Amino acid sequence: MTLVFGAMVNAFNKWGQFDANGNPLLTPQSFRHTINKNALWFVYLFIGKFVLVYLHTTCFTIAAVRMTRGLRLAYVQSILKQEIAYFDTCTPGAVATRISTNANLIQTGLGEKVGIASQGLAMLVAAFCVAFSQQWKLTLVTATTLPAVLILVGTTVVQSQKIEQQILQIYTKAGGLAEEALGSVRNVVAFGAHDKLAAKYGAYMDSARTLGIKLGPLLGVQYSSEFSIMYCAYALSFWYGIRLLVRGEIPDGGTVVTVFFSCIIATSSLTIIAPSIGDFTKASAAAKDVLEMIARRPEIDSSSTDGRKPDSVQGRIELRNVSFKYPARPTVQVLDNINIVFEEGKTTALVGASGSGKSTIIALAERWYDPESGDVLLDGNNVKDLNLKWLRQQIGLVQQEPVLFNDTVYANVAHGLQGTEMQTLPEEDKRRLVKEACIEANADAFIEALPEGYDTVVGERASLMSGGQKQRIAIARSIISGPRILLLDEATSALDPKAEGIVQAALDQAAKSRTTIIVAHRLSTVKRADKIVVLNKGRIVEEGTHESLLAVEGAYWRLVSAQKLSVAAEDVQEHSDDSSVSEVADELAGIDRVETKLSTISAKTLKHEDVSQKFGLLKCLAIVFYEHRHLWAWFLGGVTGCVMGGAVFPAQAILFSRIVTVFSLPMNKLTERGNFWALMFFFLALGTLVAYASVGFFWTTVAFMMGRVHRGAYFVAMITQDIAFFDIPENSSGSLTARLSSDPQALHDLIQGNLGLIIAVIVNLLSSCTLSLIVGWKLALVAIFGCLPPLFAAGFTRMRLELSAQERVSKFFLESTRFAAEAVSAIRTVQSLTLEDAVISHYADRLNGPVRSAYKRAVTLMILFGLSESLDFLGVCLAFWYGGRLLSFGEYTAQQFFVVFIAVVFGGQAAGFLFGFTTNLTKAHAATNNIIHLRNAKPTINGSTGSDLPPSEEGKPVIEFKDVRFVYPTRPSVSVLRRCNLQIMRGQRIGLVGASGCGKTTIIALLERFYDITGGELLINGVPLASLDVHKYRATLALVSQEPTLYQGSIRDNITLGTPAGEVSDAEVENAAKSANIHDFIMSLPQGYDTDVGTKGVALSGGQRQRLAIARALVRDPEVLLLDEATSALDTESERVVQEAIDTASRGRTTLAVAHRLSTIRHYDRIFVFDAGRVVEEGTHQELVDKKGRYWAMCQGQSLDREAV
Repeated sequence: MTLVFGAMVNAFNKWGQFDANGNPLLTPQSFRHTINKNALWFVYLFIGKFVLVYLHTTCFTIAAVRMTRGLRLAYVQSILKQEIAYFDTCTPGAVATRISTNANLIQTGLGEKVGIASQGLAMLVAAFCVAFSQQWKLTLVTATTLPAVLILVGTTVVQSQKIEQQILQIYTKAGGLAEEALGSVRNVVAFGAHDKLAAKYGAYMDSARTLGIKLGPLLGVQYSSEFSIMYCAYALSFWYGIRLLVRGEIPDGGTVVTVFFSCIIATSSLTIIAPSIGDFTKASAAAKDVLEMIARRPEIDSSSTDGRKPDSVQGRIELRNVSFKYPARPTVQVLDNINIVFEEGKTTALVGASGSGKSTIIALAERWYDPESGDVLLDGNNVKDLNLKWLRQQIGLVQQEPVLFNDTVYANVAHGLQGTEMQTLPEEDKRRLVKEACIEANADAFIEALPEGYDTVVGERASLMSGGQKQRIAIARSIISGPRILLLDEATSALDPKAEGIVQAALDQAAKSRTTIIVAHRLSTVKRADKIVVLNKGRIVEEGTHESLLAVEGAYWRLVSAQKLSVAAEDVQEHSDDSSVSEVADELAGIDRVETKLSTISAKTLKHEDVSQKFGLLKCLAIVFYEHRHLWAWFLGGVTGCVMGGAVFPAQAILFSRIVTVFSLPMNKLTERGNFWALMFFFLALGTLVAYASVGFFWTTVAFMMGRVHRGAYFVAMITQDIAFFDIPENSSGSLTARLSSDPQALHDLIQGNLGLIIAVIVNLLSSCTLSLIVGWKLALVAIFGCLPPLFAAGFTRMRLELSAQERVSKFFLESTRFAAEAVSAIRTVQSLTLEDAVISHYADRLNGPVRSAYKRAVTLMILFGLSESLDFLGVCLAFWYGGRLLSFGEYTAQQFFVVFIAVVFGGQAAGFLFGFTTNLTKAHAATNNIIHLRNAKPTINGSTGSDLPPSEEGKPVIEFKDVRFVYPTRPSVSVLRRCNLQIMRGQRIGLVGASGCGKTTIIALLERFYDITGGELLINGVPLASLDVHKYRATLALVSQEPTLYQGSIRDNITLGTPAGEVSDAEVENAAKSANIHDFIMSLPQGYDTDVGTKGVALSGGQRQRLAIARALVRDPEVLLLDEATSALDTESERVVQEAIDTASRGRTTLAVAHRLSTIRHYDRIFVFDAGRVVEEGTHQELVDKKGRYWAMCQGQSLDREAV
């Protein structure tokens, strides 16, 4: 192209010149012929560039998609094979962040940006080759500016990469906190903890903002050095070129222009590369974490094929001189030189205080950890010498907190077949095995009653199932493959007494001829064990059978005594009066499932809404900038820099037109005018330095200031939504964590890296077109309307197509991210079931959708990209051809022509440059709409206002359910509560009992106002609950859930989570901990109350986590205490102490306790027995026992040997 320009300039300079004889050097006909011939070269250049740009952008985009897919897959493969100790400090939220934000940044850095940067590099090399071939001296002098650019840009890139890396690490930690909060949103809402969690999240964002502001000066230097040194090169090139021309070392001005244009192209190629440098920097920083994880070699590799696979398994497990400390708590001795033998085919029970090491023995048997010293043996073989997957396939595990995947019931149970020969059975046979396992686990009846039966999706974290239902599905999963070894870690803790009896019988049957290890707090489940081992502080204190241990009246005898239910001996009969039960059953049988009007509306409103194109991009930006109008001074600085940067281009057109026409001057004037215009280019360089320093500094700083607000507000908007919002599959914690990471990042990228340059381009386009119209309107109109409309049409069409395609791909990737985060959050279940390969296979399938979509998008969109990148050549061709004709007919001077030509050409190139940002624009458009929509979405319940809670009246109920009906919004056809009626007086202690899924936990959810009732009345102190101020009302409650949730931070932070900052003294915290029987344990830790609990409290045992949750509830000093299986994870001794503490704490308070362990509620004032969403029995413990109805039958299931007393 530079050669064509040189030939053109020579032709223009000869036009109007005469030889010694007075004859014109070029006739009008020969001038037009020369112009036509050179103009045709631009058509060829257009065709060549279009084809080549299309090919390289398509290839690089597809390659980027494939490479990023490979990276995502390799990352998930690597994370799934890590040892469990790694996950004690790694959060699922961090994983979601890395495979969404980091992978997206890597894909951006590997995609068409590589092609564009390669194109710029090729231009650089080719331009210098042409320049050196024309005049090596001039080229060499001009090229001295290049090292200055490389040194300045290189230095700033290295520095900015370090800061970007630190910022990404902060975002990863923040993502972990967000995932914890979003994954336990019921807890957050119940405790009103969103302010504290938002403050903690905001602290992360403040750190990121502080680092980000340091990037401002660096990017200011980077941008300004690239552009200003380029104009210095122009000045130097022109000044020295004229000197060489005067000295006769250059034959004509065309050679100077060729070298000059070559240098322009060479240095402007850096401006093509420049926008990509930021993407490469971010991609490099993002790739570091991902690649480090991929390269990490685990100490216990679950994917390893090494190790022996014995032909048969007897099932004898032995712990020989085993000592152990958790890597996350290296100062706490969990097992101390312990020796235990678990005989093959026998059942051994482990009992003892919470934290005594029971679950740790299960973990060592699964080889989640290796012992610090000593050996774990299977049939005499050290488990370290056995193949890990083979070992785990011999073991069936049911954990204390069952983990199910967001899939169908059938798929969850069928996971238990993974790695066995039955995995390859036909679908029909597998369904039969699943059903048999569910029948054995007493799960078939409730599964068949679900809307889709075995094909019902259980929801994220099985949120659509009750605790007992989840546990039974997990039991079915563990026994379906018929493993030789069965590990039951509180396997029946979440079951009601009746179901427990049936499941226990099933487990007893399953345990025959198998080695079974039972960890239990509920001692009725272990009395038939062949051996019972009592542990305390990591040592064995007693072992023997149930009878032999009772006889010695030691530690086990004391545990049994504490759990005995007071059912009179004469009441122990094999029959019961079922008349009342049968009456209720008959009454319930007549109730049909009715889809009420309200439930239908609720279900419809819960569908996921696509808002990615709700507002136009300009309106989105207007909303965002208006919200941050207090930053007007920063905006003004940034926009001023953009306007100055845009005005550089028309100024360049004027200077260039003067430079080109200088060559037609006599030699005595040539040097003088040449020096003057070279100096003008230097002044232009100084203006460019200021302009682009402002663009880099102001917009980067603004982006981080605004990003702090957007990320924080987006997080708050998420955690303050109603609970029903989180029941929508698209709003799982994994998906929301990914959106929280990627949406603000897309908006940030637009403001920091693109918006300033886009404004500069628009200013350039407008000012260049205006200048050209003023100087020569005829040529300007032809060039503008001949070139810009098709250029804009191609770019705009591409942007619209990318917008819709981007949204589809984003949705696909969100789903795959959610799936991966869910798998990591359930890593113990994944590894125990050897599901790693299945998870990777499913993850790969979920990636294939967006990858195929990206292929199609690339093939189509890159045609438009190629056009938007190359159409400027046709504009150049048209301008040269028509301008030459106007010049030949005497309508224009050469100076007029060059002003118009350069202005329109650079304006056209700027338009193409503008559409180079379409990918980032489309991402930011969708992301900004998502952010604005969620921030403006006012939750119906959590956003409601109402009256203060009135005082209770003497003799009137404080809580009353009147004919209450309820259906979950996501399952409107299933009635959970059916005309439920109950009354609770002030200060009463109420027990709620019944089979799993009967509606007990739903009562708690409605009292917390997680949902609004479908029909009937729910009155608090005689006032409808819906009319009260929801936040003030919840402040009077305290909830302890079945599965305790702790968050990143210290023990003190977790206990005070539900209280306003600064309102709770250390003494109150310690009193709450003492009441929950956890104070002594906390003080035994090296850092006491400042001990970090780790991710989701993983550094603590289940019982310790539960006691902290109880302390968190008690420190609120609530009027109403809600206990949803609050003591299910505690050992007998701790349960007794905590129960006493709860009894003490509940004095003067209204207490509702959902309980399966009936010993915890036998002294309560009233007990309600639920069945199928209604109260079927009520009374005191003794009254209900005397009725010999359902409650009496439940007591029989839990009664222990009365000789223990």
